[in-house]
Amino acid sequence: MIDKDYLIEHITEEQILNILERFGAVPFGAIKEKEIWFKTICHGGNSHKLYYFRNSKSFYCYTNCGQMSLFNLIMKIKNCTFSDSIKFIANELGISNRFGFNKNYESQNQEMTNIDRYIKIRKNKVKKLELLPVITTNILSYFENDVFYSGWIEEGISIQTMEFFNIRWYELEKHIIIPHYNLNGELIGIRRRSLQEKDIKNKYMPEFIQGTMYGHSLNLNLYGLDKHLSGIKRTKKVVIVESEKSVLLAHEYYGKNAFVIATCGFNISNWHRDMLLNLGVEEVMLGFDKDFEILEYDQLEEDSEEYKKYQRFINRIYSLAHKFTAFCRTYVLWDNMNLLDKKDSPFDKGKDILELIMKNKIEITTNREEEG
Repeated sequence: MIDKDYLIEHITEEQILNILERFGAVPFGAIKEKEIWFKTICHGGNSHKLYYFRNSKSFYCYTNCGQMSLFNLIMKIKNCTFSDSIKFIANELGISNRFGFNKNYESQNQEMTNIDRYIKIRKNKVKKLELLPVITTNILSYFENDVFYSGWIEEGISIQTMEFFNIRWYELEKHIIIPHYNLNGELIGIRRRSLQEKDIKNKYMPEFIQGTMYGHSLNLNLYGLDKHLSGIKRTKKVVIVESEKSVLLAHEYYGKNAFVIATCGFNISNWHRDMLLNLGVEEVMLGFDKDFEILEYDQLEEDSEEYKKYQRFINRIYSLAHKFTAFCRTYVLWDNMNLLDKKDSPFDKGKDILELIMKNKIEITTNREEEG
């Protein structure tokens, strides 16, 4: 059984909103600091009295169902078992029992040696992958295209790079507007980076304008793929990162030669994997944010909760890497020299630090014994 606590810990609010939207529920009224209101889809009602607690990621229905976890809500909507609800949420995060983080490495690697059902991906490289609906309205004209966040400029992202990615500004809400495009360069979603104090725990979310949420499934797109496609095809390499900002920094460092894309979360879906393999990628590097300090980890007691969280983080990295190890060279950009601060991306400390980390990247193989 996949760890339900791990799922709740790692699912983002944006992914939860995407799930609710799929079942016909979008935020009702303003998104507040602590809660969001939705239609009571839990029991098929039409009133907007389903309350989502943003901090705990739990729900309360004021008309019929009472308090619910995300899993309880899915059980009610889909009329399924608790086990099925866990599998459903795990699928949203690109996790399966086959690569579950509760398995030890030995059993995981033993299963990975049997790749018959995966090898068809490489044989069928022209497989058609699902694309998200295109936004046809000129919604981006709603935002300022000549105002840029000074904080990003100070962090090394130039105005030219922000213009290249069509970054805009929403003065009323103090949001950085981040358009998302598909492989063909068509607009399929809009995310925002809020600078408001009330959004400190949910800085990155779909933009919500005049009753419409411009979200999209993050599992069916890769940010920056349209802009860095030529670099990926030419080098047959890709670096997978968490945030859009890391993609912008990569473009700042390498321009048209960059081969960096973002999943916008600590996740790689099967769609992400298949798309990159179909593009002919032969080397994958995982460049996720640094969630733990190695020195802190070495000093933790093995039965402490922080130690267990760190171990789950390591297992998750292996699980994501093993999506690719049967098909191509796979590496992790791991800060074993303590060059980054906690929560940093490998791109956050400049080009020289990034290249030093890349030079010392760790290879992940199908068989753990082969790893250094």
